[in-house]
Amino acid sequence: MQAIAKARFVRTSPRKARLVIDEIRGKDVKDALGILQFTPNFAARLIEKVLKSAVANAENNHHLNGDSLKVSLAMVDGGPMMKRVRYAPMGRGYRMVKRLSHITIGVEETEPKPEKKPKRKEIARTAKPTARTSKPATPASSEAAAAPKKRAPRKKTTSEGVADAEGGK
Repeated sequence: MQAIAKARFVRTSPRKARLVIDEIRGKDVKDALGILQFTPNFAARLIEKVLKSAVANAENNHHLNGDSLKVSLAMVDGGPMMKRVRYAPMGRGYRMVKRLSHITIGVEETEPKPEKKPKRKEIARTAKPTARTSKPATPASSEAAAAPKKRAPRKKTTSEGVADAEGGK
């Protein structure tokens, strides 16, 4: 059984809306909604509303399971065109055509997808140190590590020290 929702006389051109609707055709409803939410296009908001309406129609009118729905029908048809005049130089007028669309989306129930088994995580293998790569500890390096390091003397921050640095005023 297929549940259909339509939005007619929508103020977007059919060509721009078809770019978005081609992305969701044949996908699961959850995937399609995810695509529409992250598509930066005005038509995506309109198509998202129609898709949610189709899902609600399927659940309430046809008693279908909302989790196993798939977009089976998705199309955008051209509607009537509003013709306007844009004033142009030298007393002329250019015609503007504001296009309207009819958006139709149908969903149908499919078999639930089998759950995928998670892949085994691969264990990182570390290389064992070989005789060539390991270095013997030298007595000089162990003495240097045990002795504390000396700090460099601090600079004077008093007003006398600043005066000396400026030229002995």
